[in-house]
This record gives sequence, structure tokens and C-alpha cells, in this order.
Amino acid sequence: MANEFEYFVLFAEMMTGSNFLEVNLNENDGLFCHGEAFNPAFICYPNRADIMGITEDMRDDDPFRLLTKIKEFSQGMGGFRFFYDHDQRIIDQVLNDPKCAKIVLTRNPVDSYVSWKIAQATGQWKLTDG
Repeated sequence: MANEFEYFVLFAEMMTGSNFLEVNLNENDGLFCHGEAFNPAFICYPNRADIMGITEDMRDDDPFRLLTKIKEFSQGMGGFRFFYDHDQRIIDQVLNDPKCAKIVLTRNPVDSYVSWKIAQATGQWKLTDG
């Protein structure tokens, strides 16, 4: 039986655990999350120049080009994290596409707020050393 999904989107917000989930998704053969692929401030991760040859400028000119690249050329099923302030031009496409798996990550708002305040105070936005 063929996989019913071709790609995925992880809907999340800051301090909900999306970095942690992405790391764990990427530990599975057949899945690859391309970070915040449609973040207007950067592509994928800060200090990254491209995703599979698509630069930030190329993505900004045509976000569907990057979406197609993620769908068709990722190692395994590709996906990305999407926050409320990311490029809205692709939202209708992913929401209405039955071939796109949707993951909705939530967290108690108080926990997110406390985590955000800790990150601001410590400068550590991604916990890599528990």
C-alpha cells in the first residue's frame, strides 16, 4: 500500500517544543523536517543559505518552488515547521492538500510563556544540553 501522504507541515509556535519534535522526526528513516522553511527572517535555520539549492530570495519570489522541492526531493518524506508569521502564500495549498500530513503542536500557554522568559534571560532558545 502506497503512503497516502507526500509531505508534512508541523504547525507550531515559539516555545511549544517544535525544535525537539523536529530533531526526533529527523531521527526516523524516511522523514526529514526542513526547519522553518517559510520564515520571512531566514530560510530553514538562522545562518543557513538554502534548502536543496533554493535560496531565501528564490523562496521569497516563488514559495511554491520551495514547497515543490520539499515534496519531491527530500530524503524520504519532507516537511517543515510553520508558525503564524511565516509566508501565508502557501497556507491554502497545504491546508487543502490531502497529500499533506498536518501536525498541530500545542503547549499550555503558561508553560510556553515561562519557557520564553527563561530563553530571554539565558539567551538559550534551543536546549541542546539538558
